[in-house]
Amino acid sequence: MNKWNQSYGFMLGKVLQRMENKFAEGLDPFHINARQYGVLLFIQENPYSSQKDISENLKIDRTTMVSHIDHLEKLGFVERTKNPHDRRSYSLLITEKGHEMLDSRWEFLINTESEVLAPLSQQERQLLKEFLVKVWRSL
Repeated sequence: MNKWNQSYGFMLGKVLQRMENKFAEGLDPFHINARQYGVLLFIQENPYSSQKDISENLKIDRTTMVSHIDHLEKLGFVERTKNPHDRRSYSLLITEKGHEMLDSRWEFLINTESEVLAPLSQQERQLLKEFLVKVWRSL
């Protein structure tokens, strides 16, 4: 066995790279990337979140988060509203256009994941997800 395929980071990175590249093909027409899609999903499931909330929950640095939200707002997928409890911050909502895009790409995301994880049985996929969630929650 080679050293490169003994590294969890390298192997996870390669699987992620394949998954993201494939998913990016389906997102290209919408001018967003996989991380921005994830931000939109978070906002859809947590309306009125602040950029800080999203940044902390998704573990994306604040500077990058600002540029993601600026881009998503420019495309008309998200809107900022003044936070009634803190005038210095904004709450975020998905627009109708944002909901439509998310819904239209969800099945593509699921199919992409299934294609990349095809060598695994359904039981192995579930275990992988449980392990990844466990690691994610400890970060």
